Amino acid sequence: MSGKVAFLYATFPRPTETFVRRELAGLGKLGFDPVAHSIWKGEATWNDKKVNRFRLSNLWSLFFWIPYWAFRKPRAFVEVLGVLWSRSCPNLQNWNETFLGLGFALVRANSFQKAGFSLIHGIWATMPATAALAISKLTDIPFSMGAHAYDVFRHGGDWLLPLKLKEASFVRTSSASSARRIKAMKVPPERIKLIRRGLSHWPRRESFECVHPNRIELLSVGRLVEKKGYLHQLELAARLVEKGVSFRLKIIGSGPLSQLLEKERDRMGLKEKVVFCGALNEEQTRAAFLECDAFLFTGVIAENGDRDGIPNVIPEALAAGCLVLASDNAGASEAFVDGISGFSQSPEDHEEWVRLLLDFSRAPQDFVTVRKAGVKRAKEAFDVMRTVRSLRAEIETVIQG
Repeated sequence: MSGKVAFLYATFPRPTETFVRRELAGLGKLGFDPVAHSIWKGEATWNDKKVNRFRLSNLWSLFFWIPYWAFRKPRAFVEVLGVLWSRSCPNLQNWNETFLGLGFALVRANSFQKAGFSLIHGIWATMPATAALAISKLTDIPFSMGAHAYDVFRHGGDWLLPLKLKEASFVRTSSASSARRIKAMKVPPERIKLIRRGLSHWPRRESFECVHPNRIELLSVGRLVEKKGYLHQLELAARLVEKGVSFRLKIIGSGPLSQLLEKERDRMGLKEKVVFCGALNEEQTRAAFLECDAFLFTGVIAENGDRDGIPNVIPEALAAGCLVLASDNAGASEAFVDGISGFSQSPEDHEEWVRLLLDFSRAPQDFVTVRKAGVKRAKEAFDVMRTVRSLRAEIETVIQG
């Protein structure tokens, strides 16, 4: 790498953000060592790598830095404040993220300039990209950014998103559905870089026979939030009971809908069939993929517009040899070829899901070819070393001008 690059994270490392850790490790294997900055808390080190944590107490120095930069870069202040004034803030969380990102930039911009960075990359389109944009405005260091489904669909995107998309050297996204949304926001196609999220762990399934001799083991993994469509899974479970299918469904994850979903499960008489496991660590979740036969993802579009692109758990389930049944909403089914390496269906079409699971329970051997094709697909499309080479190439292109 011919220049010094900063990676800005909201919080690093964060247990649920497995793909960003895999990418940073993969880049290290390529001999590329970006400087990691965690804006909101985080750890001091990760995998023996220093993480530059921002301390909120440093915001007191804004009494110096605001007039300093206002005098040196008045046009940058006018442009950023003009966008904030012209658009309403989507929500309180984004208000906090925006001003923390701007505060970080004002305090740290001078040190970034002195350090000689050639590029600043905001991992997410929210707080990290806000900070990257502002530092770029103040120092003329170019910036790039990631923009995934949450970033561009929820409430139509964050407060400063149009300006960030306009100014970024490139915008990295991980699903075609998100790329289409970004293009619709007037970003030139040549600046939109579709680079999948990568995997670095390749589990070995010893047998494609059902894990349990007397039932099919079903699994779902994700936060218990509206966009995951878990109420559909409870309805599917009830239909499977009506059809006499012997099964158990495990749901791994925690979230604000936890109590509601458990109450609904109990009301539907599914307590013996559906198990809410809560949040599990990475090793426990990996083991769960190998302990199930089929993986369910019933993602929907939430009322606020939020939806998933390609959830990390779908490539992980493919790699583990699970039969994958996924929603056709947004980008989930981009992870596989429908009918070849997985199945893509409307989460509202319960009968089709039940039909497939009924067929699977009666003749699991008929689905082995699909499951093996899923493993092959995961290795071909989601190898992290392949994805980080693409990311590094885009960064090199910006640095070399």
